Amino acid sequence: MSTPSFKSIAPLTTDQINQFKRDGFLVLKGALDPELCRQARDEMWEVIQTHLPRMKRDDPSTWGPITEEENAKLQHRPEGGGDPYFSGNAHRFTVRNGASELLLNLAPRALWQVAEQLLGEGTVVWPAGLDESGYTTGPCFMCDDAVGGLNSHVGDTMGFPSEGTFTTEPALRLPETGPVWLNGQGTRGLYCTLPNSPSHAPEYRGAHSDGACYGRWRLQMSAYISDVPPNSGGFMVWPGSHSRIWPEQWKAFKEGEKHTDKHLAVRKAGGYTDPVIGEIKADTEPFDCHGPTGTAVLWHTKILHIAGQNASNDVIRQATIYGFKKTPESVPDALVVDNTDGDIWRDWSDAVRA
Repeated sequence: MSTPSFKSIAPLTTDQINQFKRDGFLVLKGALDPELCRQARDEMWEVIQTHLPRMKRDDPSTWGPITEEENAKLQHRPEGGGDPYFSGNAHRFTVRNGASELLLNLAPRALWQVAEQLLGEGTVVWPAGLDESGYTTGPCFMCDDAVGGLNSHVGDTMGFPSEGTFTTEPALRLPETGPVWLNGQGTRGLYCTLPNSPSHAPEYRGAHSDGACYGRWRLQMSAYISDVPPNSGGFMVWPGSHSRIWPEQWKAFKEGEKHTDKHLAVRKAGGYTDPVIGEIKADTEPFDCHGPTGTAVLWHTKILHIAGQNASNDVIRQATIYGFKKTPESVPDALVVDNTDGDIWRDWSDAVRA
C-alpha cells in the first residue's frame, strides 16, 4: 500500500450498520474530499472538450443527448484492448478512468476502513490501480458472466475463454480501460446522466441486481463528484430488496440455473426479470439517494437498483461505482459457489454479523 493521499472516512456507528443491514444501503452525505471531487470534475470536462466539444461546461443548453452519429464516432477501442476512453449514447456517457489514482483516492481508498469494518479486516482486495506498464493485476472468479464481461469490454484479442471455469484467476491482467472492476483494481469510471432523461416509471424495466449471487462482491458504492439534487439521476434503490433477492437467486443456482442462461424463457436469476424482482417492484417504493458533492452510497451487491431519471434542466449526474471484493483467501472457490446455510451475512465482519 503506497503512501495515502486521500481522506479516510470515519467508521460507521452501530446504528448505521444496523440501518445498512435492514435497508441494504446507506447514504453518507458529503463524506468524500471536496477537493478531489473538484479535480475529478475538471478532468471530466477536459475529456468532454476533447471528445465532444459541442458540449460546453458553462452552458447547460449544450448538454443535449448524444446522437447516433456522435456515438458511432466514439466507438474506438485502444490498441491494447478495453473500452473507448469516452463513449456515450442518448442521455448517458462514460469515462473509463476508473483505475486512475484520482478516482481511487477519491472513493474506494477513502472508504477502505469502512469496507474492512463491514467485510472484515484483511479480507478485502486492495485497489492498487495501474502498474508501471499501464495495466492492472488482481484476482477474478472466472464464472460465465465475468468471462462475458471480459470479452465484451476488452475484446476477443486477449484470449479469454468463451465459458467460465468457475475457478479463480489469481492475477488477472487488464488494460487501463478494460473492466478493471472485475479484478478489484478500479472503479467503473465516471457514469454520467444528462439532463431531461426519460422516465423509468412505472415499470422500471432497467432495475436490476448486480451480477450473479456467486462471486466475491458483497459491498458496493456509488460516489457523487458533484451535487445530485432530488430527481436528478441519483442512485435509486428498493429498500430491503437485498434480503429477498439473495435467497431466490441462490435457490435458482442450486437448481442448475446460471446467471447467464439466456435460453430460458423465464429466469429466476436473470437480474432483470426474476419473479421476486417483479414482486419487489409491486410492493416497495424506490428511494432516491440524492446528496451534495462527495456523497457516497453504500449498498449490498444484491439490492435492486437503477440509475434514476434526471429530470433536471441543468444538472449532469456524475458518479463513480466500485465493488469491494472479498479476497480468495477469505472466501475460497468452494465457498464462492456454496451458500448451503443461506446466510446473506456469512462473509461479512463480526461487527455486521452481531
